[in-house]
Amino acid sequence: MDLTSGEVGQIIRIVVGVVMLLYVANCLLNQKVWIRKTFSWGSRDEYPKIFLMNIIGGIMGGVLLIASPFLWN
Repeated sequence: MDLTSGEVGQIIRIVVGVVMLLYVANCLLNQKVWIRKTFSWGSRDEYPKIFLMNIIGGIMGGVLLIASPFLWN
């Protein structure tokens, strides 16, 4: 099985997309988000805007990375 550089790039995109969606799922389940300013986990109640931006951006980015190899070959 010989993989070309394009196929390796597609696999990496899919893996990164899955990792992003797993992070979003972790944030949703625990209702916490990683805050770089304090370098710790912050609750949804403490940082509501950052939490929502993280969830929305993470879902959009993860889905785009997973779907892009299948949509634009």
